[in-house]
Amino acid sequence: MHKFFANLKIYFSVLSIITISVTFLGATNPGTIYIVIGSDTAIWDGMGTSTFNDNYNPWLYIDPSSNTGTVMNPQFRSQFRDSFGDTLSITWWMMAGNIFRYAVNTNIPYPNIMTMYLMKEFYGDKVKILGDELSLHYHTFKWTDYDGDGKYYWNQSLSFMECYDDFNFTLAQFLLEEEVFPVSFRSGWHYMDNGWQNYLNKLLPYSLHNDYPHKRTDTTEPLDNTYDWSLAPAEFIPYNPSPDNYQVQGASKGWNVRSIHLNSFKGNNTLVNSIFAKADSGISQIVCIWGHLPETDFNTNIEAVDSVLHKYAALYPQVKFKYSTGIEAYQHYRGDIDSIAPQLTVLESVIGNTIEYDISTDEPIFQEQPFVAYKDINENFYVADCIPTGTNSWKASLPMDKEYIVKAGVVLTDTMGNQSHQIIRYLPDDVYVDNTDPAYHEFYGNWTDNSAYAWKNNSRKASLGDTDSAKAAWDFTITQDSYYHIFTQFPTTNNHAGKLKFRLLSGTTVIDSLYTEEVPPQKEWIHL
Repeated sequence: MHKFFANLKIYFSVLSIITISVTFLGATNPGTIYIVIGSDTAIWDGMGTSTFNDNYNPWLYIDPSSNTGTVMNPQFRSQFRDSFGDTLSITWWMMAGNIFRYAVNTNIPYPNIMTMYLMKEFYGDKVKILGDELSLHYHTFKWTDYDGDGKYYWNQSLSFMECYDDFNFTLAQFLLEEEVFPVSFRSGWHYMDNGWQNYLNKLLPYSLHNDYPHKRTDTTEPLDNTYDWSLAPAEFIPYNPSPDNYQVQGASKGWNVRSIHLNSFKGNNTLVNSIFAKADSGISQIVCIWGHLPETDFNTNIEAVDSVLHKYAALYPQVKFKYSTGIEAYQHYRGDIDSIAPQLTVLESVIGNTIEYDISTDEPIFQEQPFVAYKDINENFYVADCIPTGTNSWKASLPMDKEYIVKAGVVLTDTMGNQSHQIIRYLPDDVYVDNTDPAYHEFYGNWTDNSAYAWKNNSRKASLGDTDSAKAAWDFTITQDSYYHIFTQFPTTNNHAGKLKFRLLSGTTVIDSLYTEEVPPQKEWIHL
């Protein structure tokens, strides 16, 4: 018996709690506690710091019985309500960059940003329904041999500037491919240095990674978890980091606030009591409580934290706590001055072979300039500079012949963290069609579901006798005249059919045919 599998890619290349009993005398105007529960969200299955090219297992997102399937279920969330009766929303800081960038996965469009892609692909609708926030979590991984012993690792870099280019590449890819640009942010390992903080002050307003009072240095490769927050604020009160010392109050535009792991928060009665006592005296706070989605106790920890919060809310009846995303918490803390996205205008002009954009907005922005990114036909991603041309207006030129540009994007964030963006496409986006899409059709053959997959989370198979055949097709719409590359891939299986025939049709007209009598490579893109 032979089995036939296929997925298709159309690729455009041109292309324990202690009971406390106390009588509390609250303030006339108590403060509010804004609770940000979030996840530094990576994929651990398949990640290795000693291998340059990793292959990641996406089961965390595609398996409905995983942590993700549970935590993204509205029924699970409805158990957890704040003092205002609102349900829990979660901030997902999705890890991207460097160690993901060079992965060999062929089951996602861009390995570098796979966590964001997978979250949006499988739970994008739930993110909107639940009011969650999608943002960036970035580790300063660098493939280096700092100790000179000849062994390279994905080490934590010694400074942010070693990862500056990759950080920009990742921001550009987030914007252009997933239409996400961070407003709130958490750094990997809680690492920060002055160079990074000062760069963040040019890009995004809200950080939540102060890890007071911890300080640690790792000197044995692979390096990780080097950070210093020994001088940072102990309170959960936002501060503006100093340009000269990110740990202390200063004059920068950006914001940061203390954070704590779910496990550390749920069992620290002294800390939780102090937070509510401060609020009772009139001091509002932002409390960032984070974990990792792959942790086996991630969901039960959320349950425990919610229980603790309600326990202390009962002890301090004047104090209210509010579940918020990272952005919402800062905006509420700052007084809800503005929640309206800025009006963004992008006017394109072509000067010779150069594309220019005149960019304007109706209000001051947080950034020094809008973030402008573009992608070329070789799937490289770049950031373009802007020149100020007036009040809240700029000009950007893309330093590349327009014939090589696939698309560009402009994003800006106002001083309160409201954001607008625009994507300009010059060539169509890549199209991926598999058996889960309506555009997939089966004409004949004994087709059944199969748990093996090369794309998404399953496939279809047809068992064949020596003289049998099976036929399936994928439809796609061409919106622009151009040259197109077409690829296919198959999941890993035994006894794969070798005799295959592919036909490309426009309507009922055969445009091209390809025959093969060899078993095709599996889980690799095959150029047709």
